Amino acid sequence: MQDQVKPAISERPVDLKNTGHKFFRIFIGLSWKISLLSSLILLLVVTTFSMINYNSLIDSIDQQRETQYQRYAREIESLIGRNSESLHGLVRVIPYLKGMKASLQAANSQKILTTFERYWTLFQIQSDIEDIRFYSSSGSLLARWGNFDANAYRDNLILEHVREVNTREHPATLMICVESCTQYIIEPLLIDGVRTGAIVIGSSLVDVFLNFKRASDSDIGLFVGRTVNNTHNNILSDNNAFMGIPEWNVSITALTNSGKNLTILSKVAKSHPNLAEIEQGIQHEWNNRHYQIKLLPLHGIRIPDQGQLVIITEVTDTVQAIQNSIWRIVVIGLIGMIFSEIILFSMISRPLSRLKYIVSLLPLLAGRGFGSFRSALSSHWRRRRLNDEIDLLHDASLTLSHKLEKLEEKVAYRTRMLVQQRDELSKEKDFIENLLDTAQVVVLTQDASGKIIMTNTYGEILTRYSEEELQGKHFMELLAPDGEQYNLDVYLLEIRKGNRDQLRHEAIVLCKDDSKRNVAWLHSRLTWQSKDDPSVILSVGLDITEYKRVEGHLAWLADHDPLTNLYNRRRFSEELEQILSWAERYQHPGALLFFDLDRFKFVNDTSGHQAGDAMLKMVADMLSRTVRTADIAARLGGDEFAVILPEIMPGAAIEVAKKILARLGETQLSLNGRTHNISASIGIAIFPEHGNNVHDLLAAADLAMYQAKETGRGTWHLFSSDDQSRERVRTLVYWKEKIEYANAHDRYLLYLQPIQTLRDGMTHHYEVLLRMQDEDGTIHPPGAFIRAAEHTGLIHKIDHLVLHKAIALAARINRAENRRIGFSINLSAHAFNDPELLPTISQALSVNQIDPGLLMFEITETAALDNLPGTRGLLYDLKQLGCGFVLDDFGVGFSSFYYLRELPVDAVKIDGSFIRNLASNPDDQILVSALCSVAKGFGKKITAEFVENKEILSILDKLEVDFAQGYYIGMPTLAEKLFPDTNG
Repeated sequence: MQDQVKPAISERPVDLKNTGHKFFRIFIGLSWKISLLSSLILLLVVTTFSMINYNSLIDSIDQQRETQYQRYAREIESLIGRNSESLHGLVRVIPYLKGMKASLQAANSQKILTTFERYWTLFQIQSDIEDIRFYSSSGSLLARWGNFDANAYRDNLILEHVREVNTREHPATLMICVESCTQYIIEPLLIDGVRTGAIVIGSSLVDVFLNFKRASDSDIGLFVGRTVNNTHNNILSDNNAFMGIPEWNVSITALTNSGKNLTILSKVAKSHPNLAEIEQGIQHEWNNRHYQIKLLPLHGIRIPDQGQLVIITEVTDTVQAIQNSIWRIVVIGLIGMIFSEIILFSMISRPLSRLKYIVSLLPLLAGRGFGSFRSALSSHWRRRRLNDEIDLLHDASLTLSHKLEKLEEKVAYRTRMLVQQRDELSKEKDFIENLLDTAQVVVLTQDASGKIIMTNTYGEILTRYSEEELQGKHFMELLAPDGEQYNLDVYLLEIRKGNRDQLRHEAIVLCKDDSKRNVAWLHSRLTWQSKDDPSVILSVGLDITEYKRVEGHLAWLADHDPLTNLYNRRRFSEELEQILSWAERYQHPGALLFFDLDRFKFVNDTSGHQAGDAMLKMVADMLSRTVRTADIAARLGGDEFAVILPEIMPGAAIEVAKKILARLGETQLSLNGRTHNISASIGIAIFPEHGNNVHDLLAAADLAMYQAKETGRGTWHLFSSDDQSRERVRTLVYWKEKIEYANAHDRYLLYLQPIQTLRDGMTHHYEVLLRMQDEDGTIHPPGAFIRAAEHTGLIHKIDHLVLHKAIALAARINRAENRRIGFSINLSAHAFNDPELLPTISQALSVNQIDPGLLMFEITETAALDNLPGTRGLLYDLKQLGCGFVLDDFGVGFSSFYYLRELPVDAVKIDGSFIRNLASNPDDQILVSALCSVAKGFGKKITAEFVENKEILSILDKLEVDFAQGYYIGMPTLAEKLFPDTNG
């Protein structure tokens, strides 16, 4: 292994394959790159550390200077304060000098001058007093001694403060700077408690500044702002003792070491013309010396000239100390960086040489020399006790060589597999071609102009054209003209241009033998194209001729009654709604005839349902021959028929009704040796007079039909507002609105009435009773609204709601209780005409996960007998779900025993009319005993309702009745109250 490091920077030629030329790229070794990068990082660290250290030193020095300046301010104020106290002491001594008391009391100027003259020299020499003045109580000058020339500015200021002192009788301190800065004390003069005037005494601040200079070793000066009157300005400018700095608009009235410091301040003013910067403190270099200059305000003394102290401190030693400290840090950092680079370079050189060796062997992998690569790598490699990343790279390279070798083998294997798959695809292609020929769909392709290129065998069979005849034929020529397909050629053009991917449509194909086939087409754009195959569109057609025929028949069944071929109730309602709208728009009256057959149930009972179906067909045929072409006849269900007579007057409508009744009277049904006459009761309603919507009009006609039955069968009745029929319509509409509100807001309540088992006296199941809660809280029994629900077609909705609520309630109760509790649920008379009833029950059972054996469904005997086939079918379906069935009101019909044999019921419920007086009526006892015997003979359970006392219960127990129900057993109770733990 080579351990020597090659030159870090070299030039290597690189071939450019596209141009055939060579160029040189500069090569820089990783060791140099790492060294340079680490040097930059270390340099950045040293620089950052130096800056941080420098800022820290500056902050520390600034903090120390700020503390020092605060100390300077306190010291100057202390010096001025002591000077002020000294002056106050001298003022208090003056009145007690010999002769001064009498002179001051007399307020005689000459006498004061004569008396104080012998003391002035002493005050001037010992106390450094520059100016003494005596003023009367009125503010007039009595006498003065001083070293200053007369000055109006000074005199006016002193006089102004004297008057203020005389007025307030309070001493004042004042500093005036004219020839020099003088501190004045103005104090009221009291002799024997009597105010006789004021004394003004002034002392120079020179000693204060000199004392500060000696104490702090810093120079100090006093700035006075140029804001006084013009006279003062003239004095300042003419007096050599004042030094002005125009950039700052100030005059220097006092300055220690003035020769040097005035030069410094003048230069600073030129570089910093804003005096506010000096207030913060600045540093200035002059003659290779560094000075700190800062303004200090004067507190506690009145200075009319806006004076400020300036402190000039030499900080050359401090600045040099900071610079020396920074240089030491930089030098130490650079030396450390150099040593670190040397050590780092020596550490990474040898590992990088090992890395270079691995890199030099990598081209062997590209040339598939996997064994040579591993041999060369292993022979020159020496394992070390401590592994590093290069050792990991060595191991990874060996692993990579093995994986690449295996990958090469896989590629060879995949190549062989691709050859095999190509052969298989060839076979699949042949299979697909055969599949296209045998598939029962038309497959053809079109070119860019819409002409057919090829088709499969089924396409030839369907169209009766050969492939040669279809080739070159435009696709649109195969289709019959159809107004709905007028944009088909445009859509196909969009597919050919690529603006659309697919198109689905149905069309009639014209075959060669003039036959027509309904075909559903799917056109798709082919994303691949070749020179040999110009196909652009793939068209697949499915023959739906038979489907269309069945679809048409189903559509006919959706609108017609299959037995009579008349319109059914749904289509009849749609037609009536359209005619009502038309009549309202054009103000054309019309009529609705509603009738059912008299004694139709008797025909079914005596001659069977075949006879009933034959009679219904005869009635439908008679209606088709009797009514006009524009009239609409329909069978609404059972033996109910209706006829819409548009554009007819009431008199003509009555004539049509009479004609129908006459034709029915002429018709007879003879079957199995029996002859049945046909009659009907017809109700007539005029629209829009008697109703402007389907529900109201049907209700009016229905009520008129019942009025005809009450009058006598086989007749007609015209709905009139003068009879009770109008009130019935209003009642019907009233309850219809309440039912719709209850359906929308779930205003139905479930009451439970216990059914006792006589064998053990326990209650194992309950009958579910329906109640409606009005908006005002009124509870309505079912008898109040069920009739209206049946007339308006809302009964099925109520059935569904009751079933969902009752089954969900039963599931909750049985999950909460520790015993099995069954429910007996009532079904309406129209339940057998509801195709959604059985799916609704099945779904509710599945959702609530309840045992179907816990549910019994009740329907009255009369309702069951109205539609015996439907009843039988529904019972069998419910039995398959696992539910039971109870025949209610048993015994009220003439054929109860016959139907007990025909219907697969589990139990019967004897009508309450036989039970209510059972204890006092022997005839009822005989009848109930007979009913029980027959029911037991058929293996049916027996329930007796209306059990209202103990005597009736005792008789039922002797008759071996299975269950009892009535107020004596238990009153109907709201389900939530009976089982409070199952709420929700």
